[in-house]
Amino acid sequence: MKFNHNKLREARGQKKLTLEDMAKSMHMDLSAYWRLETGKTKVKAEQLVMFMEIFDRPYSYFFESNNPIRSIKVEVDCIPDKLQIMYDFLKAHPGIVKDWEQNVLKLEQELYSISF
Repeated sequence: MKFNHNKLREARGQKKLTLEDMAKSMHMDLSAYWRLETGKTKVKAEQLVMFMEIFDRPYSYFFESNNPIRSIKVEVDCIPDKLQIMYDFLKAHPGIVKDWEQNVLKLEQELYSISF
């Protein structure tokens, strides 16, 4: 699946937000946000989560895909203070991760160990 930058621009237009509005919402300068929206910079997972929240859209809205279901295996190294964001995203969208119920315990244990 490939991130569809046109969908990002479309969602912004539907909400009647300016580039400046989005840059401020994303805690970025205007040129950095513009590079995201035009595809000059890759979208990070945390940014995708923010887009989903701002536009109230599922992650799949922002992606192009000929095949609705694909299997990929990903291992993610996550900065500890961003782990909660990833956990909240995955918890809200359990269908994205196969065997989520089995994997959620691992994430919760990791979150718990960071808290202390």
